[in-house]
Amino acid sequence: MKKTNNNIFKNLMAVIGILLVSVSCNNWIDHDLNIDPDSPADVPMSLLLPAIQQSMGYNLVGNNTVRTNNIWMQHFDGTDRQSYTETRYQLTPADVNNVWSSIYTEMMMNSTIIINKARIEGAASPNFEGVGQVLLATSLGITTDLFGSIPYTEAFKGSENVLSPSYDSQESIYNTIFSLLDKALANLDNSANTIAVEGDVIYDGDLNKWKKAANSIKARHHLQLSGVNGNAAYTAALAAVSGGFTSNADDMLVPFEDKNRNPIYQFMEERTDIRMGATLIDMLAANDDPRLPFYAEEDSDGNFSGSTPGGQNDGASKPGSDIAAFDASTKLMTYSELKFIEAEARLALGQPGAQEAYEAAVAASVLRVTGAANQAWLDANINGIPVTLENIITQKYIDGVATNQPYADWRRTGFPALNIAEGAVIPNIPTRFPYAQSELDYNSENVPSVSISDKLWWDQ
Repeated sequence: MKKTNNNIFKNLMAVIGILLVSVSCNNWIDHDLNIDPDSPADVPMSLLLPAIQQSMGYNLVGNNTVRTNNIWMQHFDGTDRQSYTETRYQLTPADVNNVWSSIYTEMMMNSTIIINKARIEGAASPNFEGVGQVLLATSLGITTDLFGSIPYTEAFKGSENVLSPSYDSQESIYNTIFSLLDKALANLDNSANTIAVEGDVIYDGDLNKWKKAANSIKARHHLQLSGVNGNAAYTAALAAVSGGFTSNADDMLVPFEDKNRNPIYQFMEERTDIRMGATLIDMLAANDDPRLPFYAEEDSDGNFSGSTPGGQNDGASKPGSDIAAFDASTKLMTYSELKFIEAEARLALGQPGAQEAYEAAVAASVLRVTGAANQAWLDANINGIPVTLENIITQKYIDGVATNQPYADWRRTGFPALNIAEGAVIPNIPTRFPYAQSELDYNSENVPSVSISDKLWWDQ
C-alpha cells in the first residue's frame, strides 16, 4: 500500500512539473519565433497575381520548356552541356523536375488560391476570379500539350489535399480548359466586385483585354483538336477568334526589365550553350526576312548564321534582341498567332477570308518584331501569293520563336519538315516531355508509363 502511495505521489509530482514547465514556457517563449516573415500565412491577391504571371513568363514560356522544344524545332541548336544532350533528344525525368514544380506550385496552385479567395463572402471579386481562371487555363493548356495526362482534379484540394493525385486524361484536361475559360468570360463581365484587379503586370487590370485573352486561348486549343474533332474544331476556333485579340496592342506578354531580366538573356549570360538553328536562319535569309537581325545577332564573321541540328557550331549567331534582350517580353499569346489560327480554320472550312487573315498575321508578326510595317517586303513575299496550310504553319513557325506553339503545331501538322539531328540517340524528334522524377519517386502508382516518342491524345 505504501508503495502504491509512493507511485501516486511520483505521478502527481510529474504532472505538476509538466504544468509548471508549460506555464513557464508560455511566459518566456516567443511564439512568433518559428514564423517566417518572408512566408506569410495569407497573401493578398494583388501580390499573388504578379508572382503567378512572372513565373509563367519565366518558366512556362521563357526558359525551361521553350528552350528545350525550340532546340527540337531547330529554332535553336544546343552546342554544349545539357543543351547539347537535348539536341540529341535526351530529356530525362530529372531534367523537367524544376519546371514541373514551378507549374504546380507557383502557377496552378496560386491561381487556384486566387480563384478561391475571390469567392469569399464579403470580399468577392468575380473579376479577380476570372483573371485567375484565364491564367489557370493557360497554364493547363501549355502543360498538357507538353506532358499529356496530368494531375488536376485531385491536385488542388486545399485542406483535403491528396498527396498522390491521380492523373486526368488529356481529353478531360481540355474540357476543363474550355470550362474555365467560359466561366472566366462570365466573371470578367460581372460588375459585382468589392476588390478591383490589382498587381496585374500583363494588362494592368484592363478587363476587356482579359476577355480577349480568354477567347484567344480558347481558339488556340480548339484548333489543337483539329485531328480529333475535324471541322467542328475549326468552327469552334473561329467562334472564339471573333471575341479575341484585334491588334498587337492586345498581346498577352509578360514584361521583364533590368531588375528582373528576360530568362533567355539570363541563360545566355550564365551558360551561352545555345545558338540559333540553321533551319530557322536559312529560312529567314532565303527571303531576306526583316525579322532576321532581331531574331539573331551577327556571328563572329559579321554574318547571320545558324548551327545545323547537332552540329555544335558555337560560332553561329546567338539569339537576338527580340528573343534575348534583358527587357524582352515573353509571349503567352499574340494577335499574330490568333490570325494564323483564323487563316488555318477558314482555309480548312473553305471559307473566304483565309488569305486576308494569313496576310494580317504575317504583317502583325513583322510589325511586332521589327517595329516597322515593311510593306514592300510583305508585298513581294506574302501578299497576293495563294495561301496553303504549309505557308500558314511555316510563317507561324517563324512567328512563334521562343514560344511553345511551333512544337504543338509541328506535331499536329508535320510542318515545317525537319531533319533528324546529328548524333540523335533515338530515330525521331520527341513528341512529348517525360514526367518529372519527383512524380516517379512519390506518385509512382499514378504516373502513366510513357516514352518521349509516344504521341499525345490529340496527336493520334
